[in-house]
Amino acid sequence: MAHLQLTSNRLPLTLVLVVLCLSTRADRGPRPWPGAKSVAMSFADVMPQTVLWAWEEPEDLRSAPESVGVAYLAETLFLGKSATAAPALTVVKRRQPLAVTPRAAVMAVVRVIALPGFQDSPTIREQTAGALAEVSHRADLRALQIDFDATRSQRAFYAAVLSLLRARMPATMPLSMTALLSWCAASPGSGNWLSGLPIDEAVPMFFRLGGNARLGDSKSGYPLREEHCRGSFGISTDENWPTLDPHARIYLFAPRPWTPLQLAALAGIPRGRRAPALQFDYAKSKLHSPNDTGLRVDNKSAVPAENPSEESLQ
Repeated sequence: MAHLQLTSNRLPLTLVLVVLCLSTRADRGPRPWPGAKSVAMSFADVMPQTVLWAWEEPEDLRSAPESVGVAYLAETLFLGKSATAAPALTVVKRRQPLAVTPRAAVMAVVRVIALPGFQDSPTIREQTAGALAEVSHRADLRALQIDFDATRSQRAFYAAVLSLLRARMPATMPLSMTALLSWCAASPGSGNWLSGLPIDEAVPMFFRLGGNARLGDSKSGYPLREEHCRGSFGISTDENWPTLDPHARIYLFAPRPWTPLQLAALAGIPRGRRAPALQFDYAKSKLHSPNDTGLRVDNKSAVPAENPSEESLQ
């Protein structure tokens, strides 16, 4: 079985093979998902409390504390029509190097983007679930996370794909998804589409909210009524943070490659500390703003022929 290998033609970083030993902790038992034939391991069993996102950038994370996990962008799926009007799926695999220590807790993230004109169909559901399941069976992964800002009209598609995926991925592997705050704020029950999904975690995204979020909004007034959303926070180094639950799992995004100073500062997050290294000052930076696909706009080789864009999420 092949180990996790991420290649690049940009940097001569030495790639490492990640060998992970799954350990069971007694702090939280396994929780079955609806309709499960077997019990998936909980995130507390396989991933630490602090997890950094490693997006489409060259990343050397070998100096990160052992208490910090890594959720790396494995690939991006673009959903849309082909020239023949048939359902089409374009898979763009990670192009940048990733270096981690052999003992690092690693999970894969797959970004899903629906191109303009995307239409749901049984074929595209099967194709998407198959591509996601293939990632889940890569060696040395502890969990899988899906990042898809589905519009209201795309939720039925997303729910169907997750159900197909859950039946095809390793039975004990936890399944995570990122979630808009509006999804998490809805009351449990028939009005909240997250409630019946076969997932183990939904990560509320407390950044890229629009408005003046970077200028000082507290972000602490958003209710997390959905149970799947109550165990984690998604935050970014370039925006302010909400009040963090000391028992929640923290996923931290950085718009640029992680630096040794930032990695060292991650150890303080569970104790409620935000070091200056984890506060990115856009006002003093001349760097262009990142896009949320993880693919550089000027890297034409990394983007499908059809320019990706998304419908309004309202």
